[in-house]
Amino acid sequence: MDWSKAKTILIFAFIITNILLGFVLLSSERQVETTTKEGFIEDVTEILKSKNIFIDTNISREIPSLSTLIVEYDFVDFTKVNNNFFQGNGTIESKEQNTAEIFFENESIIVTNKKNLVYENKKTTKEYKDLDEEKAKDIALEFLQERKYDTSDMVLSYISLKEDGYYLEFSKLYKDRYLEKSSTIIELDETGVKRMERTWLNILEERDTPIYISTAPKSILSLLSMKEVYGKTIKDISLCYYFEPTDHNDYMKDPKEAKKGKTMPAWRVLFDDGYKVIIDNYNN
Repeated sequence: MDWSKAKTILIFAFIITNILLGFVLLSSERQVETTTKEGFIEDVTEILKSKNIFIDTNISREIPSLSTLIVEYDFVDFTKVNNNFFQGNGTIESKEQNTAEIFFENESIIVTNKKNLVYENKKTTKEYKDLDEEKAKDIALEFLQERKYDTSDMVLSYISLKEDGYYLEFSKLYKDRYLEKSSTIIELDETGVKRMERTWLNILEERDTPIYISTAPKSILSLLSMKEVYGKTIKDISLCYYFEPTDHNDYMKDPKEAKKGKTMPAWRVLFDDGYKVIIDNYNN
């Protein structure tokens, strides 16, 4: 074999390969740049408007990526919850594994799959007057803190005035990014907190490798196929960490059995009525 000739062929092959790789990378970079240009964003705005989807917020132009988080559900200990809410005086009724109901006077708690907690209070005595958004937030946070919930990693992400009081949604933050789906929802009126629903995630580890997804202008075009958002106005578009049990093969058959897993980056789209859509589009 003529090794000198073979060496020349290999070098030539490497050069061609590098040229092709450079062309692919450059083409991909140009595509990403196109979807973040002002003209593209204006076109997206007009296309969405044709379906009565309006935008009342800035659309990010960043090339989006986030590292992966390993998360687990904040599992509910029935006895601990009974102590924190009712000083241990509630009656615990466990009908099936990982599910229980706790009753105390006019209050009740239902825990499902040990990770979803719903509290309800049927008292009618008014304790508060002149409710406004700030006072509603203070009442909600005080309620959580008195029941020994850590509020340092949560932020009020949505609040609205309802006919009988206020609806508040608190979201979990990690490094100034939302972690979905992790939320604490509270409904309250002049009698105090009427209802709370909570499903929370704890962070175990952060991985180093960033994962990229489609840009915000390109991603929100997927809203065109969602008739449920027609007629709504987008108030916020945020890059977030997103944990979806059905994305994990271990839990595909029964996502309710999910205990922990990894997050992926996604776009969190919040509408004016509190409706929320998570878009995880990886086709750049």
